[in-house]
Amino acid sequence: LVVGSVDVYKRQVEILIVDHGVGIPDVKRAMEPFFTTKPNEERSGMGFTIMQTFMDEVAVDSKDGETRVKLLKRFKGNDNV
Repeated sequence: LVVGSVDVYKRQVEILIVDHGVGIPDVKRAMEPFFTTKPNEERSGMGFTIMQTFMDEVAVDSKDGETRVKLLKRFKGNDNV
């Protein structure tokens, strides 16, 4: 089960994704480019790398049965808009 939320502010968007799956045993390793737990399948292991490329902040917290991914994107611009 995956749930999520999106909060939009004047100059930033915050996305929270919560996955109630098996969890990620080693988050640091999972965030390495090309890392995959299923190398024999068609997987590139680039999910977190792509998130980090397009977001200003990516935070991942995982324990058995729950993974939380928080994405933050800030936009330049006028505060009056």
